[in-house]
Amino acid sequence: MANDTEFARLKYEGVLTCTTAPGFCQAVQAALRGDVTGLQLNLEEVKHADAVGLAALLQATRHARRRGIACTILPSAVVYRALLRAELLDELPLEGPGGGSDLTEITDAVLDDSALTPVAASGRIVLRPPAWDELGLFAQWANEPLLDQMVGSPLLYHCRHTGPYHPEFVARALYDPTALTLLIQSTESGSPPIGFVRLHGIHLVERFAFVETALGDAGSLRKGWGVEASRLALAYAMDTLEVHRVEAKVYAYNVPSINALRRNGFDLEGVLREARRYDGRRWDVLVFSILEPEMRVQRARDGFPPMGLWSSDSR
Repeated sequence: MANDTEFARLKYEGVLTCTTAPGFCQAVQAALRGDVTGLQLNLEEVKHADAVGLAALLQATRHARRRGIACTILPSAVVYRALLRAELLDELPLEGPGGGSDLTEITDAVLDDSALTPVAASGRIVLRPPAWDELGLFAQWANEPLLDQMVGSPLLYHCRHTGPYHPEFVARALYDPTALTLLIQSTESGSPPIGFVRLHGIHLVERFAFVETALGDAGSLRKGWGVEASRLALAYAMDTLEVHRVEAKVYAYNVPSINALRRNGFDLEGVLREARRYDGRRWDVLVFSILEPEMRVQRARDGFPPMGLWSSDSR
């Protein structure tokens, strides 16, 4: 990074994800210290970006704008493609040859050495992105009939038909610009992941997302870990993605999930009549939602610490 009294240049390489976004934001904050009038973010060597990485990029430009600092971004083709999928191109000041010149699909996976780092934690569980050698867990969960009947996860459907190490599934699980998949794991030493929570359909401009939670065994469900993981994921989404609304859909016969949503402060918003065929009959799909003020009430009860990407002085 080169920095002088007028213009700051920050070159960032590798991956821009939920595990690296805090470091990226710290670097931006450091670049903006002092008498700076302009900021250039060079992302031409970024190989992958997920929804949290894009949120960090969007927040960085807004942070600079609030301080009256002109900001420009030099994206790689991968970053440009991610911004296109996330509908963020109109929100960011893009420049350079990476700004749309090449939309070739990039499927080579870049391993993130910090993938095991928890992004959120409570007293009993942590949420973290999966490591490469843990993608096989999704194949195991994808072939559990009960989990498919109760959750109907599109991510698990994709895994069941492509396998966990197909490039397209790897991109969905690790580097999706409109979704974030986090493993649920007990804080007890040596405990394996028990399931996952997935924020998907993330729209950073309109500030909404969808959530699904899947546990791989009934024992974890009885312990209430799914409820706790969902609450933790909502708090994390508020802090990092700045969401205002989160929506969840549940099959009408899935009473445990309906009860869990109500316990997490979701309200029933609508019914998709007879939208699911199961066990020889048609069932409704129930639509639940929760808004930011309601999430804050729930969060105050849980006492989760701040999990945002920026230090307090940047606000």
